[in-house]
Amino acid sequence: MLEGCEAPQRTARVVLADMLDTDAARTDDAMLVASELIANAIQHAGGAVLIRIEVYELGSALGVVDRASDTGALPTSPSNSSTKPTDVAVSGRGLFIVHNLADTWSVEQTKNGKIVIAVLTRAGSR
Repeated sequence: MLEGCEAPQRTARVVLADMLDTDAARTDDAMLVASELIANAIQHAGGAVLIRIEVYELGSALGVVDRASDTGALPTSPSNSSTKPTDVAVSGRGLFIVHNLADTWSVEQTKNGKIVIAVLTRAGSR
């Protein structure tokens, strides 16, 4: 449960470290993906409600639930990819990071909002 946590991203990273200790590189990727999904929920949906972690033999699926129901156009590329320091947006790269680290990701409506799910396979199982 993330709702009400003072540091939801840290909480998610701690849980992920315990659950995904068999593949260090993918655990780091999973922690970054979870952090980005939680940050998006905080910024765009009033906060993350919970994180769902499913571990399988070939990888894992991470889902971050929030209470916003908007599942419309979600970008998969940065909103501003300029390399000029004065032109670079301070945000807008979260789903781009998720898109590039996860093997696949999706958004599904739930009864009270939505869940953004990212699937990461273990190294060598792709």
